[in-house]
Amino acid sequence: MHGDAVGSVVVVDDEKPLGLVSDRDLAMAVLDETFDAEETDIVEFVDEETPTIEGDAGVYDLVELLSQKGLRRVPVVEDGELAGIISLSDVVVLLGMELQHVGTAIRSSSPAYERSGMEYYHD
Repeated sequence: MHGDAVGSVVVVDDEKPLGLVSDRDLAMAVLDETFDAEETDIVEFVDEETPTIEGDAGVYDLVELLSQKGLRRVPVVEDGELAGIISLSDVVVLLGMELQHVGTAIRSSSPAYERSGMEYYHD
C-alpha cells in the first residue's frame, strides 16, 4: 500500500469484492501486542459491510452514498465484479475540472464578460 500511495485496498474473492481494508486498520492491528503477521489472514481485516456502487451510477448518487455512510471511498462494481475504487478526492477533482470547463464556456460565449474587463486565472 505504501509503495503505491494508496490508503486502502479492496479484498476480492473470485473478482467479487468482499470489502475494504485500510492502512489504518493494519496500523491499529500492529499496535496490538497479540498481533502475529505470519498467522493473520488479510480477510480478518475486511469490513464486510462496505457498500459498493455500480459503474454507471451518477456522481450525485456516489456523493450521497459516501455522505450517508460516512465514507471516503467505495468499490465500484460492474455485474457484481470489482471494476475499481473511487474516492471523495476523485469526485472533488472531477467537479473542479467540470467547473473549469463551465467557466471557459461562459468566458468564450459571453461578450458582456469580455467587455467587463474582468480578469481570470488560468494555467
